[in-house]
Amino acid sequence: MELTEEQQRQVEANRAAAIAKRKAFLESRAQREEQSHGEGEKTTNPNPWQLFKCQKFPKAQPPKFLARLEICSPDSFSITPIQLPPFPFPGHQHCLSTLNSILSHVMLSHFTQTTGGVEVCVFKLTEYHAVVRQLKVEVEALQVEEIPWATFNVVERLSLSVASGRWTPVRPEHLADEEVERVIAKLPRTLLDVLLPFQHDGLRFALRRGARCLIADDMGLGKTLQAIAIAGCFLDEGSILVVCPAVLRFTWAEELERWLPLCLPADIHLVFGHQDNPIYLTRKPRVVVISYTMLHRLRKNMLELQWALLIVDESHHVRCTKKTEPGEFVEVLYEFGLREEIYISGIRRSDWGLIQAVLDVASKVNRIILLSGTPSLSRPGLLGKTKYEFAKTYCNLKYIKGNQGKYFANGGIMVQDYSKGVRLEELNVLLKQTVMIRRLKEHVMLQLPPKRRQIIRLLIKRSDIVAAKTAIGVISIDATERESEDTALENLDETDGKLSYQELGIAKLSGFREWLALHPIVAGSENASKMIIFAHHHRVLDGVQEFVCEKGISFVRIDGNTLARDRQSAVVSFRSSPEVKIAIIGILAAGFGLDFSTAQDVVFLELPQSPTLMLQVLFGIPLH
Repeated sequence: MELTEEQQRQVEANRAAAIAKRKAFLESRAQREEQSHGEGEKTTNPNPWQLFKCQKFPKAQPPKFLARLEICSPDSFSITPIQLPPFPFPGHQHCLSTLNSILSHVMLSHFTQTTGGVEVCVFKLTEYHAVVRQLKVEVEALQVEEIPWATFNVVERLSLSVASGRWTPVRPEHLADEEVERVIAKLPRTLLDVLLPFQHDGLRFALRRGARCLIADDMGLGKTLQAIAIAGCFLDEGSILVVCPAVLRFTWAEELERWLPLCLPADIHLVFGHQDNPIYLTRKPRVVVISYTMLHRLRKNMLELQWALLIVDESHHVRCTKKTEPGEFVEVLYEFGLREEIYISGIRRSDWGLIQAVLDVASKVNRIILLSGTPSLSRPGLLGKTKYEFAKTYCNLKYIKGNQGKYFANGGIMVQDYSKGVRLEELNVLLKQTVMIRRLKEHVMLQLPPKRRQIIRLLIKRSDIVAAKTAIGVISIDATERESEDTALENLDETDGKLSYQELGIAKLSGFREWLALHPIVAGSENASKMIIFAHHHRVLDGVQEFVCEKGISFVRIDGNTLARDRQSAVVSFRSSPEVKIAIIGILAAGFGLDFSTAQDVVFLELPQSPTLMLQVLFGIPLH
């Protein structure tokens, strides 16, 4: 059937309209592409009717994994299979089978063990080079992450002592066992007899390493006593310098007098201010005890003196963060002379001067003993000259979104997160082999006496007395009339120096806060034990509670105003909740029937006026 002339014209018109419509659509799309790409060229397809080819997908990657070699004991290392992006992970058991197949005909003495819930292959350290050579041949199946050379070099040399069962010096400052025993013989018998077995081990550990070590025992295990024993071995070689928080100066002086008969009161010089500068002394003291602040203020004069031994108490104060000058911290850290320790994170910029003073003095001393009960806040290491080199080996670097940072992705600010660690078992072995000795209470519980008692002496300043009298309304005085922080009680006149029982408790709050600020509870240590703080007056209890609240520590309080039902609820909360670390208790409210057996530390900020009441409090609360 033929089309009429009119129908033919309609078909041609429809065809022309369709072509024009498609042309307009293609031109419009080309313009949009030009605008989106910012280019002037049109990207039209010369043949719009041509079919597009199917998209090609990349070939699947063959399975492959990362074999991480890590030191797991003083004389062995492990191989852990880890996923290696972008390759698919073949599975943990398949990786172990692959490792066994590769190494079975090379090393016959390997085996597997569970480390942190993960099964690994373990080899002797003497087989390390042969294992690495064989693994590197299998480039298609795995990639090798070797033990850092500096770490392997140190541990390999010290492993000789493990293999022989006898200490072998490997550095110039190390002492042989014969020399260690000769030095220990200098100590008084009274001190040697009081040292517990694990403290004897700490003494020998330090002396073998030339009195250059970090004693990181748990709180209450006698780090001070061990440091005094070490110092006693070198009293005849010059003066000893003890750097500690201000609140601990009297404690150090008393302990030195108690355990070293050669140290008379006149031989121990305490520095409280510029007037106590050791440079002015006509007679050289055996021991100088100084705070971090005064060391900073007297830095120039202290550098002019010669020291046989430096003891740094609460050494986790010597630390750095990204707020310090870039690269500055670890460079001066090597001035410690240890060369094998300490990268510790987290400090205010204002404290850098205190740290620098310690480092400057340490750079001129051959023997250095660091004491710290909270090494969990520390990051000691001997890898690299900057903290970033350390992080490259022992931190699992990730980028996370944050409010500050230089790294941008998808329009957001990304910051570097170093909070997660890797190769931590290796780091632990490295530290314990080189500079650190650490024992927890549960490790040496059988060697400990049932209870240990210690008196912490506080320096009550004039400002503390004025604050105490003002608090109870005895006097009213403007703060500007108070004397400086270093003014001691001896500078008061006789009338101002008389304190009531309540005033004395309030006056002790300032020093108590300084002391408690050094405790692992306040430092945020996960291993910090629970504590009971006893006081009598409500104003004193309020002062303790205010400080605890400032530090964000969970606590319970029981005093004379606490109802009976609330008392039992507080006890249950203290015993059962891991977050509740402190119990603030009124002495008269303690009584009988309160079970605080989960606490390990008891502090009496105020003593009962009756010895009978003291015994009642102690026996009424069973402590284990």
